[in-house]
Amino acid sequence: MLLGLVTLTGCHSAEYKQKVEWKRSYAAERARLQTESQRMEEGLRQAKARFVERYGRYQCTRDDVPQTDESRGPGHRFKSMQLGDHVTLKLKLGKATHADGSPYGPTRTASRYQLLWDGKLVAEAESLYSTGNEGSSGNRIFYCPKDHTVVVYDDLCWSTQRFCVFEKSYVPGTPVSWRVQYFNVPEQPTAQPLPDLAKILGVGNGRIYVEYDGQPYALPFDDFIETKLEFTVG
Repeated sequence: MLLGLVTLTGCHSAEYKQKVEWKRSYAAERARLQTESQRMEEGLRQAKARFVERYGRYQCTRDDVPQTDESRGPGHRFKSMQLGDHVTLKLKLGKATHADGSPYGPTRTASRYQLLWDGKLVAEAESLYSTGNEGSSGNRIFYCPKDHTVVVYDDLCWSTQRFCVFEKSYVPGTPVSWRVQYFNVPEQPTAQPLPDLAKILGVGNGRIYVEYDGQPYALPFDDFIETKLEFTVG
């Protein structure tokens, strides 16, 4: 009888120790997660503060944003789109070339977005898309009717993006011409490993208007020029 009581007491003691140890482990894990969450929140707060410090001079109001028409296209399957009364945007697909000869090396394409004014070709810009492109793709087109600015955003396989802008260039004493530039948009501060594209509010007046953390920014194209057009997917 005594032996049975000792054995039973020992079992209860082992169960009690297991429960205590589990509670300690649970409390320690909760504390670790809370500390990690606080660390991430502080990191995000600091990142947002650095962003405002760097780009705060570009802040504007919603009233500053020009009227802009936005359209979405099917990426490499895009053909042609009429923008306003005079402007037509077309995509002429070409082949992709790879700098190192492999199918995954630094890439350029012979594809061109073509901008036509009253049916006349006035400017071209290189596209990410190419013939034989089987990857997922999509594009967004922004058009400002006031000054006829056109911005095209290419998204290839959700991992490679490019902005290009067509603008009328007014130089006193010379005929009206068009210029093409490639540019980037700063990534918005986020705790996510892959930040989402900032919300685009409009284009025009030499700028792209985007929203970060509820605050509109007017980013001049000239301040965010991208000159390297080689790209890799992924």
